[in-house]
Amino acid sequence: MKNILNQLLNDEELGILQECDELTLDFTSLSKDALSIVAPHCVVIGYGELTDEFLTLCIDKQHSFTLEIAHLLPQDFVGLKGHLGDFTLFFKNANGDIESIKTAQVVSFAPLQNLPAYKGVHTPDTYDSADSMLEGLLALCGEQSYSHTIVFNPKYCQYQERRPLANGESVCHFCVDICPTMGVSSDDSLKILQLSPIDCISCGKCVSVCPTGSLQREGDGLEAFTHKARLYKGRIPLIVAKADFESPNFAKDFRTLKEHNSLFLPFVLEVPDMLNGTYFLTLLQESSAPLVLYRPLGEHISSDIESLNTIYERIFAKKAIHIFADSQDLDMLQPLAQTHYVYTPTSNESSKDIFSERLRFWVKQEEYGKVKIDNCALLSIDSKNCTLCLSCVEACNTNALINNSTSFELLYKSSLCTDCGYCVASCAENVLGLFSHTLNLNQQSFEYTSIASDEPFRCVECNKIFATRKSIEKIKHILSPAFSYDSSKLRSLECCADCKVKVMFNGVSV
Repeated sequence: MKNILNQLLNDEELGILQECDELTLDFTSLSKDALSIVAPHCVVIGYGELTDEFLTLCIDKQHSFTLEIAHLLPQDFVGLKGHLGDFTLFFKNANGDIESIKTAQVVSFAPLQNLPAYKGVHTPDTYDSADSMLEGLLALCGEQSYSHTIVFNPKYCQYQERRPLANGESVCHFCVDICPTMGVSSDDSLKILQLSPIDCISCGKCVSVCPTGSLQREGDGLEAFTHKARLYKGRIPLIVAKADFESPNFAKDFRTLKEHNSLFLPFVLEVPDMLNGTYFLTLLQESSAPLVLYRPLGEHISSDIESLNTIYERIFAKKAIHIFADSQDLDMLQPLAQTHYVYTPTSNESSKDIFSERLRFWVKQEEYGKVKIDNCALLSIDSKNCTLCLSCVEACNTNALINNSTSFELLYKSSLCTDCGYCVASCAENVLGLFSHTLNLNQQSFEYTSIASDEPFRCVECNKIFATRKSIEKIKHILSPAFSYDSSKLRSLECCADCKVKVMFNGVSV
């Protein structure tokens, strides 16, 4: 395979592939790989013939480990936390009190709804027989190596430590929903994400669906990806999974592509299913060329591809992302100089910041209309009834909403909005609304614009600005009937915190 590619690629192209590999290593932590020792201990949940058969095998049959088995009835099971080799299982004892037991693995012959699908949790529906289940359990005993593939930065996370909405739902849980194992889970009582590297299968889907880039892959984060994409300037990236790249079929297909268009160059990723709109946009701009997918990607990415194709066609009248098997005109693909943009993200930027800045370069001062796009929204506001309490600003962790403290304005940049709805849920006045999955391709979407404003209100005692007029008027409207008998209390409603105490204790100043 490598000999064939050496024949198809010149020294410069081979150098680019080599440099991409080196960049992956440069951005990979030295402590990524880990080792865990899984003790031969297991809790078996169930009763009946299948359970008895399995317990007999565990006790009587000779195997590589001497298993330590604990047996539990399904009705006594309460819950399970932890990971392979270090589970804590909660159960009811004979008195009905909840106790816990530490175990390395769990086997359940009962369909328990609250039993999570951790690695090391075995159920009969995934095995042919009791013997094969025992083999699966034994295979996980002893030394188990794994990698910390996913890096989590909670700064922009739309779930981490954010209170739920009124209906009890979390603001964002895309990564938890799409994870096929327990690589990413959530503790809804503490409102924190939990990553279990030993359960992670490195599929990359959690990275793809994260609206802010809080989850990224080791060696393939947006910073590393940008440097790799920059090497492809003037070439057409052929996005291919590493496993496909190393297969004989790819060499044959790539030879055909190269014969028709010499600009193609493999862009190799461990798991292309980690891609999303920000990654695609980065590669489109840094390479200044359309992209080709060697294989179709997961359904979770299709919406981003469709949105980018719509944007690209409106601005450049061409298709941005092609699929190798479906395209008949790959030999006609050429770089587009006007799409080229060099932008180096910083570690302090969310993927939303990067997407906004990159798309701004394409839109400039033009008008291209509204486009359907996930994790974007247009905010509506009843500015007349907004009191500028700024609860929405405090709720927004992507800086789509900020306040101008000098002019008492609420500012909004729609390209930074993730459509999480946290601002709407936090608004005490119920004056906010969202038009979901929508972005307006015009200059205003990429700039802060004033959506509400008010006059500053000065303390009637010391003349210091401490609030907005609308907020004070609302407080007076609510409390004046209750304070009508006391002139000191009425005046205190128009005082700053320092003067409020003085007025309440000393009475109204003359």
